[in-house]
Amino acid sequence: MLRSDFRRLVAVALVLTTTFITLPVSAADFTSARSVIGSVSAVGAVDLRGVGISQEGTLFAGDSIRAHEKGYAKVLLGTGSKIEVSEKTDLTVNRDSQGVKIAMNSGIVGFTASSPLRVDIMPFEVTATDGASGNVSVMSSTTAGVRALSGKVTVRNLKTSESFVLTKGQEQLLGLQNGVHAKPLAEVASNLPMPIPAPGAPQTPAGKTSNPGLAMDTGAWLAVIGGGAIAGLAIWAVVENHNNNNDINSLKNSINSLNSTLAANQAATAAQIKAIANLTNIAIAASQQSAALSQDSIVALQAQLALQAAGNTAAASQVATLQNQIAANQTALSALQSQIQAAQAAGNTALVASLLAQEETLRQNTNTYTTQLRNLIIGNNLQGSNGLPGLVGPPSQTSASVPV
Repeated sequence: MLRSDFRRLVAVALVLTTTFITLPVSAADFTSARSVIGSVSAVGAVDLRGVGISQEGTLFAGDSIRAHEKGYAKVLLGTGSKIEVSEKTDLTVNRDSQGVKIAMNSGIVGFTASSPLRVDIMPFEVTATDGASGNVSVMSSTTAGVRALSGKVTVRNLKTSESFVLTKGQEQLLGLQNGVHAKPLAEVASNLPMPIPAPGAPQTPAGKTSNPGLAMDTGAWLAVIGGGAIAGLAIWAVVENHNNNNDINSLKNSINSLNSTLAANQAATAAQIKAIANLTNIAIAASQQSAALSQDSIVALQAQLALQAAGNTAAASQVATLQNQIAANQTALSALQSQIQAAQAAGNTALVASLLAQEETLRQNTNTYTTQLRNLIIGNNLQGSNGLPGLVGPPSQTSASVPV
């Protein structure tokens, strides 16, 4: 009799144990003190808190969700926001004073946010609210992407506090290691600068003389000429009064000498003014180069990110090599700008020809790198190396029921 009761007790214990093992979600619902933040509906192979669920489960703060191959899950949050979890996606859902927060490790997540909803893919945080929808995808260990399908989605770098907003149809690639963000490759090429022209000759402002470097307007030159004429008449009057041939010849020689000296001084002054103007033009051209190289550098980083995301490692490597050349040209240009500034400060116009030659060499390099970068981007974009993956819908399983 005792043996029979013992057997019944063991049987009951086994039934209870089996029930709690096969229904871990329900058991957790009753035993966990954590707050409920939503529900999960699954199709295919989906784990909630590390345990597979067949159809539905309760979502608590801090729970993990993992959709395996051909798995798919929908999450309905108590705030009214919705989340879609694609296959091969691993994430954790939590809640704090700012709202629901999703920490992504891999895969693709779609969202529709009726209240503040954050998706973390370190070092970036994607925030959506007010009915905004979109998706976030972790494309590799170094690259992620975010797309806004409606409303406004804000992306912030948690390390630098830099942020930007995406609106309907916009998307960005995110560098998870270097914190760089970039548009898809299709849009990157449009950010490249135009080729830098050669420094212009010193310009003659309106009303100035046409002779380059003689930086006095017509009125000023007339005043000089008029003054010279008056001085000449005065001297001539003095000469006439002396009425002495020797004195006249001597005075004429003095006048001729004075005119020669004046002409030489004018020529030297004109050359000096022209040289100073050339130094200014070289400095302007160098500044244009510096801006172009900086833009080239930014675009090169964006292109590398886009190409890596597309799996085009060969093209990404080419861009990286070009990026190193751009950096070397930036260093040489910085040294040239220092020389130009020193020459301007000292009024040293003797270096104009040398500085102009250096600027021309660097400018040719700058324009060459810009062209090469544009060709690399356009060429690889034509091969379909841009864009982010979309959210994959649930797998076809007629036996599964997924609540809307």
